[in-house]
Amino acid sequence: MKIAINKLSISAILFGIIGGIIGIGAGLFLGFGLGSALAAAFHVSTFEGEAGYFAVAIALIVTFIVTPVSILLALYWRGVRSIWLFIGLVIVCLSIAAIAASGFGIWYAAQPHVLNINGPTPLLEFEVKPPAGQSIESLAKVEPELDTPRNRMPMPGYWHTDAPENPSVRAGYVELYFRTSRRLFVLKFPGGEDRIFQLHLPANPMRAKYRAWSEWQNPDFVAKAGGQPTRPSGGSDYQIRYKLDYQER
Repeated sequence: MKIAINKLSISAILFGIIGGIIGIGAGLFLGFGLGSALAAAFHVSTFEGEAGYFAVAIALIVTFIVTPVSILLALYWRGVRSIWLFIGLVIVCLSIAAIAASGFGIWYAAQPHVLNINGPTPLLEFEVKPPAGQSIESLAKVEPELDTPRNRMPMPGYWHTDAPENPSVRAGYVELYFRTSRRLFVLKFPGGEDRIFQLHLPANPMRAKYRAWSEWQNPDFVAKAGGQPTRPSGGSDYQIRYKLDYQER
């Protein structure tokens, strides 16, 4: 019965990948066991984790041996022979590396990334302008906050206590801690309709152009207490403008 084939099939590569993954798991498991046993037999010191590092080193060595062997066995079982075994080993190893890199990339992208790692948290300076015919006293009990998918809880904003340069607006600030292109600035009115503004900022706005005041912006949504946000009906409403304030690295 003829078993050998002189080319690689997709199914052989897939089985090789499965064999490689099994080999990685088995290699790590056996390697840690062997490493721990050798560490105890050779009386490797546990000071500052030396025995643990030794076990990890043995586990990696065993994994680098077991994984290629398991891939070759899987390919051989699928009928791959001669030079195609070596070619298949290379293709499967590259495939596993690509899968691992993709998985790490997806995981890394899902993590919250601090906007300014080596410096103080950047501040979003903002000004709020009341509708025509209303004074800034209408903002006396309003609470500003910033909502992003990266923050577990909305970031509270703070009103400046000193008099603004423009007496017709009320100024404040809020921290921009994480990188994200989805930022909602909210003016929370007690017992009234909250105003929600979508900030037109990139995930990393730490560039000179964003240190200048933005254009005045109308709210994108209005939300009553306990209700779903809706589009504003139009007409004169509260407006905001904003800029970034941070220290150069």
